[in-house]
Formats: sequence, C-alpha cells, structure tokens
Amino acid sequence: LEMAQTVNSSWGFSLVDTNFKSDERIVRDLVGAAGRNANFVLNTGPMPNGKIQPESLATFAAMGKWLKQTGRSIYKTRGGPIGPQPWGVTTQRGKTVYVHILDWTQDALTLPLDQAVAGARLLSSGQPIGVTQANGKVTLTGAAKQPGEWDRIVELTLR
Repeated sequence: LEMAQTVNSSWGFSLVDTNFKSDERIVRDLVGAAGRNANFVLNTGPMPNGKIQPESLATFAAMGKWLKQTGRSIYKTRGGPIGPQPWGVTTQRGKTVYVHILDWTQDALTLPLDQAVAGARLLSSGQPIGVTQANGKVTLTGAAKQPGEWDRIVELTLR
C-alpha cells in the first residue's frame, strides 16, 4: 500500500497554487500511512529555477523536527495490532506498540488488545501512563491529546 500526498493541491509547481497543507496535516497523513502498513510519498515540484518553494522547505523542516523527536514510532515499524480507529492508529516494532492518538480528548482510552502490557509511557516525555487490563482490553489513563499536540504517542511495552 502506498499513500501519496502533495504539499499543496498540485502535483507539480504551480505559481497560483497557494493552498499549502498545514505541517500538522502532513504529519498526521504520515502517521496514518504508517499505521496502515503503507509507504508515504510526499510530492512537491521544483520552481522553474530548479529550487523548491520556501513553503515546501518549511514543511519538510517541520516534519524533520517532529521525526527527530518521535521517529522511532514511525521508522522500521509496521502497522500495529489494532487497525485504524476513529482516535488514531498503532504502529509496532518488536514488542513495542506505539499508540498514535490523533483525535481523542477524554482521559481514558480503551484498546481492543489481549496481549499483556508490561508498561506504558508517553513517548515525548517518558512520563508513565496508567494501564489496566481486563477481558481482552487495555485501558490507558492520561491519554487525552493536549491542545497544540499533533499526535500524542503512547509507547506500550508488551510482555
């Protein structure tokens, strides 16, 4: 599977296309692709002088900054054990599951996961997250996405 996206609305350079997608939207699209086992292709066309538009460069820089902080939840992962949900997606590498919370504002999030969880923490700070398990479900407390946060990532360590 491959997800292709443009930085604005055009597949090549267009002087009149100023409809640039937000950095948050591009990152969320990248996360959505990773959670679906998809490659993510981001397209921008060079200007007639061969250079890339400053708006595209700014988006690439923002993505790079985000990936520098959270890249281990994307790089060398596969789609996680929980398929895409209204709140977001999961990715996985080995015994680590990354819960990408894109749209969730409640404190507790219940996941359909019957694997034993040894621990949970926020990827951004390492702060522990509350975990309870019962009847094939894992409930995370402290999972609400915070204002200005593009993707709240909870790192679950499986037993």
